[in-house]
Amino acid sequence: MSIQPEDRTTIDMFSATKRGRPRSNPYDRNQQLRINKRVQRQRDKAKGLARLEIKLSANVIDQMDIVGKELGLSRAEIMELALKQWLHL
Repeated sequence: MSIQPEDRTTIDMFSATKRGRPRSNPYDRNQQLRINKRVQRQRDKAKGLARLEIKLSANVIDQMDIVGKELGLSRAEIMELALKQWLHL
């Protein structure tokens, strides 16, 4: 009995058995992460959002976390509100 490459119903007699959970995505993990990040950037751009990366001292981050917990806001939302207030927007 020979194996046909397009035959998906019979067991492949020549390959080692694969253990674990079957793959649901043909890409490896790093490729998946890159694709997902690209899609996220496109989604944010469509919403009119732009990415900004800043470095802040640990004290400022701690204070933002405290305020965020009290108000139920994320760091990004706190920064946006503070900047809008400071820029009079």
